[in-house]
Amino acid sequence: MEVLKASNLIKNYSGLFNYNSQNIINGLNITINEGEFTAIMGSSGSGKTTLLNMFSGVDKPTIGDVEIMGLNISKLTDDERAVFRRENLGMIFQNFNLLDDLTLKENAALPLVIQGKKREEIEGKVEELFKLLNIYDVKDKYPTSVSKGQGQRAACCRALITNPKIILADEPTGNLDSKAAKKFMSYMKLINEEKKITILLATHDSIAASYSSRVIFIKDGNLFAEIYNKEDDKKFHNRILDCLAIMGGED
Repeated sequence: MEVLKASNLIKNYSGLFNYNSQNIINGLNITINEGEFTAIMGSSGSGKTTLLNMFSGVDKPTIGDVEIMGLNISKLTDDERAVFRRENLGMIFQNFNLLDDLTLKENAALPLVIQGKKREEIEGKVEELFKLLNIYDVKDKYPTSVSKGQGQRAACCRALITNPKIILADEPTGNLDSKAAKKFMSYMKLINEEKKITILLATHDSIAASYSSRVIFIKDGNLFAEIYNKEDDKKFHNRILDCLAIMGGED
């Protein structure tokens, strides 16, 4: 079932009628199905983050529409988009965005605390997610006292704690070493397979992208190519590298 549809997306930060400017996103059409794990790849400046910002409602397209679960979020007000994002989407960022004066458990629980959920419900959800991502033993530590990989997994728990329909992850392995990045991506794949949550991952990392089931390649704001994972991850990774080579290299 279709969960996200982007139609004729154009984004130009210089204004619609500035004909000397270049579109960041240039007429993209993308459909994401429920439960899909999709990676969006492209070099820096290709439009990956801009695209995620429009999918999340943080930004609006200059032209075009973004429909999520049948609702055109491009037509909502800023406040309406903020409410929709809070209730339906989970966000994971490159810099984790954890509060240093809160424990990992408190950071992850914060969205439910803001919603006024009961303590028992919050405790149960935190326990479930922290055990799933294998960080339950460090739940009471602070972000500065754990590894970057553990911190990013706590940020992932925070994104999951409200049972979102879609997870949007913007370069989540960008600040991790290769070992921690692979471990984090294995958990992302586990979440997708076990919880059937739709995941959209923006990355320039071919190894991270190989954990997905589909890769969309963006170049200069245009859809360059897309491939599906129908074999083992190693062969899929090689196909990703081939596409990147044709497109112009890995950033």
